[in-house]
Amino acid sequence: MSNRTKTNKAIAKIQIILGLASVLLFGMTSCERKDLYLRVDRTEIKIEIYDIRLDLLWGIDWETEWQYSWNESSSDFGYIGYTKPELVKGTIYNVDFNTGKRFSAFVKIFNSTGGRVSLTAGSTYDMMFYNFGTEYTTFYQSDDYESYTASTRVSSQTSWAHTRAESQDSEMPGDKKYVDYNQPDELFGTLITDLHINEDPSAYEKEYDEEGNITYIYKVDAALRPYSFIYLYQIIVLNNADEKGNRIVGAQGLTVTGLAQGVEMFTRKTFENTISVTSASVKPMQRHENVRLADGAVADSADIMACRVLTWGLPGIDPLANTKARTRALDLDQNFIGLGITLRNGYTWTVTRDITDQMHEKPAGGVITIYIDGNDVPQDLLDQKQQTSGGGFNAHVEDWSNEINTDVRI
Repeated sequence: MSNRTKTNKAIAKIQIILGLASVLLFGMTSCERKDLYLRVDRTEIKIEIYDIRLDLLWGIDWETEWQYSWNESSSDFGYIGYTKPELVKGTIYNVDFNTGKRFSAFVKIFNSTGGRVSLTAGSTYDMMFYNFGTEYTTFYQSDDYESYTASTRVSSQTSWAHTRAESQDSEMPGDKKYVDYNQPDELFGTLITDLHINEDPSAYEKEYDEEGNITYIYKVDAALRPYSFIYLYQIIVLNNADEKGNRIVGAQGLTVTGLAQGVEMFTRKTFENTISVTSASVKPMQRHENVRLADGAVADSADIMACRVLTWGLPGIDPLANTKARTRALDLDQNFIGLGITLRNGYTWTVTRDITDQMHEKPAGGVITIYIDGNDVPQDLLDQKQQTSGGGFNAHVEDWSNEINTDVRI
């Protein structure tokens, strides 16, 4: 081997090319799975990421469980599913080969057309990729690079999770309080660890580029998987009508308690401290025929409202690792849903229900169904004089919180 060849080998560099493909996988799809490729030239080494895909979840039967309907052409309604990210942030960590400790890092932002970053041959790296440009999510990188967390900020919205001491129609204990936080953004990511860049080209598969130069290929998996999870809440109102019309005409908001405040991104384990998340974007009431009930029976008709909520999931677990096994999260808190229901005379009736079992069966998101009996509406509230201001149901509701567009539709 010539001195020039040895020199070129010793000063070999690595480049990362990041690109986003248009393929979006959902559930148990049979679509082709592509990988990252590491290209090695004689004088430089390249990592080419030409297809970052969303490798999503198994076992979520949105269409079968979901009964609320919407018009895709209407601005009041949106798709349900995850959004392919447009920008990806890459944090490249230098790793000590002997101890495995990260000792420095630098950041590169990639777009859908790709980008490059140079690394040194003979070194070891960890690489953290996640979608860039979040609004409500805050990130914290520890000084020793051993932890990387994502969490959300305190919300200013009105919580509807009322305790027994606050509402007669509540299943929530009277002494439990939660701080209300914003919904997180949709967040996807992947961590590639212990990528050691071999200085010997014979360690790689050989191919030729378009100019006839020899290159060498090394495959690395880089599927982006969710850190935040979609829950769809549908509120089914039975026996809603009386001689004066519908008792319940809508809802001002929805709150879910017992959720994790954040996630440790390297391990995907959620925080153990719990929070509540509130959404004011409850979709308007629809009348449906042949509505499925919890016991498998079918009601001739019922009214249905709906709300979409993003969360970090349940506390103290990796929601993806526990999806198939349906392992329960830490028994720190129950999950309650609070509803600020609007009555026909404009008054608000607060209802809180225990949804712990449904949430723990679906740690990575899914459909949660709540049944409300119109006969349970307090008659003294209905008998009060009609409110003419400061209340009532506003038919011009806002779009979904964190409205999305995706190829995945119901």
